[in-house]
Order: sequence, then C-alpha cells, then structure tokens
Amino acid sequence: MPVNAPPRFEMPKIEDSEESQTDQLPNDNTIYALVIGINVYQHTSESGWPVLKAARADADAVQDFLVNRLKASRNNIINLRDTEATRQGILDAFKRLEKTSAATVDPCIIIYYAGHGASSPRPKGWEDWATDSERIEQLCPSDIGAVVDGRVVEGIPDRVICGLLNSLAKKRGNNITLILDCCHSAGMNRHGGPERILRCIPNPPPLTAEANRLVDRVIPGRFADRTGGFRGARALQVASKFARTNDHSHVLLAACGRGESAYELEDGSHGIFTAALLKFFARENLEEETYDSLVERLNMPRWQAAHCMGTNSDRPLFNRRGNRSDPTYIPCKSESQRIFTLYAGEVQGIKRGQQFSIHVKIPFEGGTPSQPSIGKMEVVSLESTSSRLDFLPNGPRIQVPRVFYAHPLSSVKQDQDPSMIYCQDRQLLDAVFPPSTSGEEIKYARYPTQAALILTVEGDRVHIDRNGPELNDYIPTRFACNINRNDTKRLQNTIRSWRHFNYYLRRQPSDDVFPQVWMELHELQEYAGDNYYYITEHQRVGKNLLQQEPAQIQVSDVDASLLGMTLYNDGPKAVYPYLFYFDPNDLTITPWVMPARGTAGGGHVDAPLEPGSQLTLGYGNGGATPWEFAFSDDRTQDIGYFKLFLSSSPANFWRLARKKTPFEQDEGQRHGEELDREAKEAEKLKHELDDRSQIWGVKMATVIQIRK
Repeated sequence: MPVNAPPRFEMPKIEDSEESQTDQLPNDNTIYALVIGINVYQHTSESGWPVLKAARADADAVQDFLVNRLKASRNNIINLRDTEATRQGILDAFKRLEKTSAATVDPCIIIYYAGHGASSPRPKGWEDWATDSERIEQLCPSDIGAVVDGRVVEGIPDRVICGLLNSLAKKRGNNITLILDCCHSAGMNRHGGPERILRCIPNPPPLTAEANRLVDRVIPGRFADRTGGFRGARALQVASKFARTNDHSHVLLAACGRGESAYELEDGSHGIFTAALLKFFARENLEEETYDSLVERLNMPRWQAAHCMGTNSDRPLFNRRGNRSDPTYIPCKSESQRIFTLYAGEVQGIKRGQQFSIHVKIPFEGGTPSQPSIGKMEVVSLESTSSRLDFLPNGPRIQVPRVFYAHPLSSVKQDQDPSMIYCQDRQLLDAVFPPSTSGEEIKYARYPTQAALILTVEGDRVHIDRNGPELNDYIPTRFACNINRNDTKRLQNTIRSWRHFNYYLRRQPSDDVFPQVWMELHELQEYAGDNYYYITEHQRVGKNLLQQEPAQIQVSDVDASLLGMTLYNDGPKAVYPYLFYFDPNDLTITPWVMPARGTAGGGHVDAPLEPGSQLTLGYGNGGATPWEFAFSDDRTQDIGYFKLFLSSSPANFWRLARKKTPFEQDEGQRHGEELDREAKEAEKLKHELDDRSQIWGVKMATVIQIRK
C-alpha cells in the first residue's frame, strides 16, 4: 500500500438489524428531496479525473431509504443521475424542488449529493466578498469541463449552493438537511492511492466571476428580488463554505473536514460516509436521534471524520417540530475496556469525584430517557475540555457502548460564589430549595443590601429583583416575571438560570493564553458587487465598535443597523471559537458561532480560526446571520455582553447556551424539566484551571446600547 494511502476500513454489510425500528417518524412534515449521484463525468477521459464506482449506488440507496423508511412519496423526489446531473440540471432541480413543495406548509426537505468535489482559487471580481481562504469549494456537475455554447462549464461554487439553500429556507422554512458525500476542501487534492477511490477533482476548470451570475441565466428572474426582505428578521445571508453556510437555514452533514478527503469503500459498493449513514439509519430508532447524536455515534474511520453543522443540529432527525436534545447529557466514548472519556472538563465546570448516571441515548428537552440508566461512573482525572471516567470504587462494572452519554448526579460546591439571595420569607426559600433534599448550596443574605438576588412576596406573587451595580444604570432591577409563590418549579428554574448566567459570565482563566486573538464588531451595508442573482450580501463599514470597554452603540428605531463580527487569529496555533451573547434582561445565552461537531473521539474536527486567519460572522463566508439590536419598550439604554470562549481543541461549549428565557410560562412540554436539569450545572462548576495540554481562554466585550 502506498505511504499516503489511507488504512483499510471495513464497513459492515448494510442491512436491517434485529433492533431496527421501521416505524414512520412521528413527523407531520411532508418530505421532499433532491437526490444526486454522479459516477460518469463527460470530461473524465480527457482530464484523467478519477472514475467513481459508488456515487450512483449511494444515491439509489438514499432514495430507497426515503421511500421505504421515511415513507416519502416517489413523486416528491427529484432524482438526477450521471448525465442528468449537469450544471443546468442541478440548478433547475432547485427550482423544481421549490415549486413541488409550494403547496405544503413547513415541508421537510432533504438534499443529497454524491460525486466529485473540488476547490479552486477565488476568482477575480470577488474581492469585495469577505472570506477566510483564497480557495472556493464547489460541487462538480457531470458536464464540468465540457464546452457548451463556446464556454467551459464550471463547477457550482459553494456560494451559489448556499444562496439557493438560503432562498429555499426563506420560502419553505428551515427544516432542510444537506448531505454531501464528496471532498469539499483544498485538502481534497491529496491522492489516496490505488486501493481506494477518492471523490475529488484535483484540477477543475478555473472559476470566474461569472460562476456567481449564471444562476439568473439558467433560471431567469428566479431570484430577482433584491429589496432586502430578510432584513427585519435577521435573515438568512449568502455564505461561502459548505461547512460555514448560514447555520439557521439548514443542517449540514458532510463526509469529511476541510483537510480530509472522502473515499469509497474498497469493494466499490458505497462511499464510506454514505455506508455509515445507511447502517445507522437501518440500526437506530430515528425518532430518538438528533443530527448531533447521529454524527457522534457514526462509525467512521479516524482519517475521515464526518462533520455536522447548523444551529438546529440538536433537533430530531428530519423533524423541526420535536423538542431539542437535552444539553446536560454529555457525550462520552469508550476508548478501551478501562479508559472512558467524558467530553467536558474543567472549563465546563467538571470536578474530580463528580458522579454521573450513564445512558445509551440522549433524551430530548423536557422528556425522560427512553431507556433507564445503565449504571454510574465518576470523574477520576481532568483536563481543560475533557475528563476521564471510571466505575465507582464499590460499584458494578457495567458494559458501556462505544459512544454513550453521562448526566451529572452529584452536587459539587462552587468554590467562589458571591451570589447571595435574600427573601424576608425564609420559609419560601426553604420550600423552593429544601436544605436536606435539594443537594444545592444556596447562600442566604441577612439583609437585602448583601444580596445579589432579592425575592419580594406580595400576596401570592413573588417578584425577583437583581442587585447589580454594573447593570442598574441601564436595565430595570426587577425581572419581567411575577411567579405564584406555590409554583416552586418556576422559582427554581429562574434562580438556577440566574446562577448559570452569572457563573459563565464571570468565568475566565487566570492568564490570557490567546493574546493574539481578538474580535471586532462593525456595521454592515448592502452591496451589489458581483452578486446579481438572489440574496442581498453585506460588507462591513466604519470603525470597530469594540475599540473601547464598555462599547457604546447607537440604536435607531427607524433603521436599525445590521452588525457583523470578525474574529482574528494572529497566533501560531489553530483556535476553536465559541461566541455567545449574554442578555441580562431575560438570562438568555445565545450562540453566534459554534464550530462543527464530529464523531465522538474520532478524527479531526475543522478549526474555524486557523493561524493567521480571520472568521467573519454575519457577512462574507463565515455564515451566521447579522446581529441587530432593538428596543422593545420605552427604555433609552440597554446592556449586554459578547463573550468569546477559545479552545485549542474542540470543546463541549454547547451546554452553555440558554436559548429560552426562564420567565416564559411553560406551554405543553416547554422548558420545565430541561431548565431544572440544565441549571443544576451551576452548582457543579469550578474556577481554578490547571496547566494542561488543552488550553482555553476568553475575550469579552460589554455593549451598552443607546437609543437614538
């Protein structure tokens, strides 16, 4: 075997196992799909490009899955194979997909592509379009490189595909799944050796600026509306990289990262990624799985790591109506019979000796696990972003699967928690947090002036005030809620959410270990540039709004400015950034950028911030929507915080996010139990950080908003 050939990887035969669940998903969404598989490329003989064997079989197998398992109507599936999948054929198929789904409210849309991918230098004419790389990723239609009407057929740039997806999401909703089994990065140009077929074209035709304009020529008037209809809703923006598309418009499942390649199995039956997907789909009860749990448990070789990206990756598979997965269940991996890795560490507040219940699957928010806990384990050693688990000293040795989940059991005292609570009615606090049973350390103040949180009882209602000098000049001291004194669950959820918010807002290492990483915030303006086809693009203008601390931003009621963030890394090492906005008004912690998730403990996960690079958010190729501040009442000032967590390796910062405010009344299965479980983590967190191989850091900006 050649030195640069990947090792052997055997995929088990794809068939239904005994535990296979064949029931239709509890999903009222009608399914529509575009399924593309290309083995045969017109220009292969002249160019010497690799001939694929399994892409068409992959597409056929995915179609069978859609029809037989998801019960999709064959009439709702657009199939393109080989010569049908020309550049024009693929672009036309997006138009057909939009038309066929027009009569359905909130459809489920699945787009699958198996074939060659490629990358090319950024063409001239795209200079105004911000990107973190000079390489443009592209899908390769079957006629790429052929001459049609005197022009060489180019690939379909990621920018075009993502624009099509964003437009589709605007009109049909964001229950869209994009599955790519191809190489899609500059790293795809490595040769994999004769034993295995590589899904890439190493020398595609050069892209031109016209590649971005040909959509209107193929589909005249298709995206002619440039009125900015997205603007008021912080809407979907054109993005570049497939792995950096607008993460609200769809969920991406990709065969590999930027620095890896996508291969076919040695027997030519399937692509490695598609084979793993089909095996997973046949084996698991999809009703209980999310996109995150899929990619965490996917059986992939270490040298080809599947990636999952998208704000909605914690939704149930192909179903936007279900609850999201519970973030308090932490992914784990069995490295051997005695080595078990928990993918959270001191950064996330894990402590030595902390105990966890062990589960085969992760439940959804507000629900209970479909299977009981299989046992208990405890933390025996710590690193910054991971920990090692072992069986309890006097407990049974349980059988754990390769990938499993841990839920915190034991309550660990916070070392430094100045957050004291005052209530004149001490019996009320004891009812909310019974001293002997709650397992939580609540510090009570003797006087209101000593407290950071004050509960006031008026009749049967409880009002909650904060006592924060740094906040009181900008926002009301009283939270926008009044709770029945007998509703102990809502009182618990609110107090726990407040503690969780404060803990992570204050949390920082002792040293600045990433001094060469910083963030800038700019206003955005629309520009035409080279984009003549469908969705408004933006570029940054003016000065960096974060030059001073705290920053002051003028907010207009008439024409609020859209904002974009740029992250810079002038350091020598790749960085994984996790950016959140902390809103003290409603205690939400909203993620703005989150790196991809990959198979638990397997393979490389792309670092969004490479050495000497920048990452754009809200404009250019970085994905994510622009930010927009607005006043919802008659106040003239507001305050919030951008906090950027940085890590030298992928870290489980997803569990920090709190997208729901605890002040809303529960509706059906709204966030009762999930906030109960989530906010308990504030009792188990730690401030000290040892000097470990995994390093982390933070950057923070206080933003005062002033009404014009």
